Amino acid sequence: MIGVPYLRPAENKEIIFVRHAESQANVDGVWNGRTDGPLSDDGASSLEALGRRLAGWDVDRVVSSPLERTRLTAESFSDSAEIDERFIEIDLGRWEGMQLSEIQENEGAELEEAIQTRTQPMGGTGESLMDAGRRALNAVDSVAASMGDSERVVIVTHGGFMQAVLHRHLGGGKHRSHAFTANTGITRVVWQFGGPRLASFNDTGHLGPRTGAVRAALDDGLEVVALVRHGQTRANVEGRWQGQGDWDLNEVGLDQAAALGSWYGKAGIVYSSPLSRAATTARHVAANGVTPNEGLMELNMGKWEGLTTDEILEDWPRLMEQIFRDGVDLRRGETGESWGELTARFSNVIEGVERRSGAPTVVVAHGGAIRSYVSSLTKNDDSHAESLFTPANTSVSHVAMTVRGPEIQDYSVAPHLETLG
Repeated sequence: MIGVPYLRPAENKEIIFVRHAESQANVDGVWNGRTDGPLSDDGASSLEALGRRLAGWDVDRVVSSPLERTRLTAESFSDSAEIDERFIEIDLGRWEGMQLSEIQENEGAELEEAIQTRTQPMGGTGESLMDAGRRALNAVDSVAASMGDSERVVIVTHGGFMQAVLHRHLGGGKHRSHAFTANTGITRVVWQFGGPRLASFNDTGHLGPRTGAVRAALDDGLEVVALVRHGQTRANVEGRWQGQGDWDLNEVGLDQAAALGSWYGKAGIVYSSPLSRAATTARHVAANGVTPNEGLMELNMGKWEGLTTDEILEDWPRLMEQIFRDGVDLRRGETGESWGELTARFSNVIEGVERRSGAPTVVVAHGGAIRSYVSSLTKNDDSHAESLFTPANTSVSHVAMTVRGPEIQDYSVAPHLETLG
């Protein structure tokens, strides 16, 4: 089947990654790697919220790294976690137990070489980043290959391990395009059309609507944009390609938008696509009204507007193959937009919106538009962002504007939807 990125099958093979709770080494700024050690007091306290959230998730297996900080994290929501050495943290060699500042001061050149080349062992005798990445992806792919089509597995692991997983989906150019995975951060990967897609990243919604990375960025005076997808519409339910068709929220979508407002709160600066489904959603998070902007509209689908995938495949099989099998970025529905045109249009608007330090600027838009922008920050050559899953209805994705450029803080975070049943 052609890989259409807009529709979610009823069942997905899914791996849910959880980084361990905060350790004392995290607090002390120490590189612990494979060195064992206890959780911090705050880390231990955070397990209650994580456990309460994940205990209600329908999963088939829980797998954990053997280190104490991961085992304790897994035990907060499971009494049957499997221990698997393959998901242990990167081996840091002689840098184990040292502070980053100490390594930079005394062995900065070697550290820089290990990071830039990815082939030099960390700390002389540890793993290279390339070897650690290969180990991590082999372990993940091995688990995925053993899973049934609708099976869900939780893997409790480490921040360094997660870097390799995320590089597959959010790989940067000369610098990392995303924030480091937060303690107890949840990252979900689903398999669709034969390959893995990032469905959410750095979700710490159980600890509040702002991840630690977002709070730190705001505290540092950085400007942050919160990208919100609209609530559910009838077209979403029917599997229709809405594009710029003006569908409003259905009853479920209205409940989602209300739940979003209760969880996320009100923002002082809110921009929105003028399409009804986005504008209605935006009103639930706006403290001072909503500013519409046509540049935030969804991908123009041309003659495909309002059609189902089967209807499009029946009349435009060759165009669908060229776009989704061959990766040629052609205009959708003959008269619509290409993915590149959408990305350029949406990115230009994000660059120009009013932003202030201290609180996020909220932009309410559409699944394809948000996915195109986030994908553009990863510097990949994906013609339709197939390494990312379309963000969930009323989910939030934060991007911080750093001196190196926009940095993805999280993606498709929507814990409020879990309360709707």
